[in-house]
Amino acid sequence: MPSLARHLQEAFVRDCPPGWACSPEVRVVPQEMERWLGYAPQADVMLQEVTTGRRVWVELEISRADPVANHAKFATAHLFQPMPAQDTFVSMVSRHVDRGRSNLAAHTIALMRAIGIRAFQTTLLPTVERDEIKRLNHLTADRLREEAPIVSGELKRVLSVSGAVGRVLESDIHFAANAVEVLYNVQRWNQDMVLPAPRERWGQRRVRYFVHDPRTKLFAPSKFAAYIRLPLTPQGAWEIDRSLTGMSIVSYTAIDQQHPIFDGRRAWQHLESQLHMTATNLDALPGDLVEKFWRWSERFKAGITVDPKGPVVLFPPGWMC
Repeated sequence: MPSLARHLQEAFVRDCPPGWACSPEVRVVPQEMERWLGYAPQADVMLQEVTTGRRVWVELEISRADPVANHAKFATAHLFQPMPAQDTFVSMVSRHVDRGRSNLAAHTIALMRAIGIRAFQTTLLPTVERDEIKRLNHLTADRLREEAPIVSGELKRVLSVSGAVGRVLESDIHFAANAVEVLYNVQRWNQDMVLPAPRERWGQRRVRYFVHDPRTKLFAPSKFAAYIRLPLTPQGAWEIDRSLTGMSIVSYTAIDQQHPIFDGRRAWQHLESQLHMTATNLDALPGDLVEKFWRWSERFKAGITVDPKGPVVLFPPGWMC
């Protein structure tokens, strides 16, 4: 195992949050089944909540050439020995992993959810540059203890994305775990809003915080983009909404907007603090981007009133999308 992954394992166990027990290198299936499968699905770290017994299986992808391999191991093991419904798989992927492979793994999460696994992919050490990850990965254990980043933020991110913020519509509502999910929601909002029925359901809303997708040049309200919806059964997930996030304007507007699940401040703070998106006042952005925003808002003026305080735009890190 690379040095950094081993160090992170030890740090997760050492700094395990109150109310949780943390163990490294935990088997997912019994050894007998490993022999039958011909491979050994194993979590780098397993967190178990003391009061409920629910487990969070964490994979640390430092520089793996093919991070989706661990997703496949967990998914195929689940076909033969289903994971308990309360258990969760979380893949944490560093900036050292190629963007295309990271995005492929993020979309594979949707396949895991479709067969009944509560699965998420999020970032690992998002503030540490790719070259620095590589350097740290080749340090000795003693040097790593001196130079490696603090892991408390990584543990917080695991629990933030894996824990539901509430349960409504026979679904658990979670914060988006990565930029792929956030930007998918941006696309979905724009697709839905050109259709009469979703547009009517949305109505007219005042919005200050928006997410921007640099690839498609689209914007969407951050409160919509920051959440995902996971129906409690895989059949429900597949039938209700064939999407990566399960969120749509129909499902979003079916939830009472006074419900504490939907908190606009928590939404954009999650995008900033956990997904490391950058929030910038519109008037501080380049002129061409400002023009694009106002053209976009004009297109959707029947559903969006820009807050008089002035719009704030959240951008994903360039290496994430």
